[in-house]
Parts: sequence; C-alpha cells; structure tokens
Amino acid sequence: MPVLTVILGAAGVLLAHRRRRALAKTALGAAIACLIVAIVLVVARRYYLDHLPPQVQSEAAAAAIFDHLLHFLRVTLRTVIVLGVVVALGAYLVGPGRMARGVRAASERTADSAARWADTHDVHTGRVGTWTADHRRWLTIGILLVLALLFALWNHPTVLTVLLLVLVLLVVLALIALVAATGRRTRTAGHPAPAEPGSGR
Repeated sequence: MPVLTVILGAAGVLLAHRRRRALAKTALGAAIACLIVAIVLVVARRYYLDHLPPQVQSEAAAAAIFDHLLHFLRVTLRTVIVLGVVVALGAYLVGPGRMARGVRAASERTADSAARWADTHDVHTGRVGTWTADHRRWLTIGILLVLALLFALWNHPTVLTVLLLVLVLLVVLALIALVAATGRRTRTAGHPAPAEPGSGR
C-alpha cells in the first residue's frame, strides 16, 4: 500500500497542469493524513489503557506492549509528516511567490558577495565555475534525484534521516550557487580560465 500510494501520488503530480502546486498539495495532504492517523493512535492508546480488563495488573506493561506493536508505524508517521512539510516548503520556494523570490534573491546576493570576496583574493574556479553556471539547473535536478533515491533505499528512514538529507541538500546547493557565482564573475570580468594539462599553454 505505501508503494502504491507513492506511485499514484507521483502519477498525479506528473499528469497535473501545474505540477509544482500539485506536488505541494500532495505533500501537504500526505502530511495532514499522517498527522490525523497519529492523533487517532494517541486517542486509541488512551482508550485502550482506560478500558483494560480487571485481569491486567500492570498498566505500564500494557502500555509497553501497545507502544512496541505500533513503534514502526509511529516512526513512519512522524517521518512522512516531516518529509511532507519539507517537500511542500521546497515546492513553494521554487515558485513565483513574493517570499520565495525574496529568499532566492537573498541567497543569490550572498553567493555573489562571496564570489566578489574570492575575486579580490585572487580565488577563481575557472572552467568549473563557468560550466557550473551553465548547467546549474541540471546539477540541482541531479542532486535532488540522488537524494530522493538515497531516501528510497534507506533502511527504516526516520525524521533524523530526513533532516540529515535536507542538510546535505542545502550544503550542496550552497556550494553550487557559490561556484556558479564565481563562474559568472569570471566570465563577466574576463579572467582567463586555467589551461588544461597537456594543452601546451
């Protein structure tokens, strides 16, 4: 059922007219659905403990059995909630919203400032920077696909797994933005790219 749900959700996003908005709604819908199930489990646990038969002498033992049986389900619910919120937030940040444009503009200004600092200290990325600037979109898509595949193959992912992958994504995107900014500055300023080994220059 989880695999079928993911496949249906992905098909719905791919067939949608506005895929970014569909992705955000699907992610939020999954997060809200899991939140409702998590709340139901809390209520069910309380109901279960309040209606134990008289033969049960230890409420703590009954609670431990309940928690043990539903441990992986609760971990999965928390993971999907956090993942859904992260995906929805990412879909929003790449969109045309005012706040999204402001965040992207601030990150670009920061990368440009770092590139200017590197230029004044004679630090250049050469062909790597210009190539990164030209292929930045495909590099971003590539890292997203790699991290998505890593998450899919992760054995028993948790909230910590999601946060770790998000941190890795942010670091890699920041590096790509910095290298691309230095590449744009190199191209604009006309700095010569370093010669490749064996070129004779």
